[in-house]
Amino acid sequence: MAKSLRSSSKLAARNRKRYTSTSDYAVTAAARLQQVSERLRQRMNQPKMSELNKDASGDGVADEDMESASPSEPSTMQVDAPQDAAPRKISTSAPRGSRNEQWRKARGMSMHRKASRKSGRPKRRR
Repeated sequence: MAKSLRSSSKLAARNRKRYTSTSDYAVTAAARLQQVSERLRQRMNQPKMSELNKDASGDGVADEDMESASPSEPSTMQVDAPQDAAPRKISTSAPRGSRNEQWRKARGMSMHRKASRKSGRPKRRR
């Protein structure tokens, strides 16, 4: 009979393999541990986000100078539609007109399937 991967005997066996110096699992586990510790060491050397935000807010004067230096580029995104037109509403109650709906409508089927008296149970007698 099969055992689940979380069973205590399986976990214990894997841990034994992981920490026995002669097994291949130990080599893999040590390499993985080395990669994780290296990643953490790199993160410790990076500046924190709060420090980066302080630097960005302190350089506000330089950003304003850069914006005034290039007036030819628009600072806002251009939109093709006119601004005074109201956004068109999308109906959620009308038929969508999808291929599936068209197929069912052509065959006289309703789009909303109705539940039978004993829905979810097998109909075949066994």
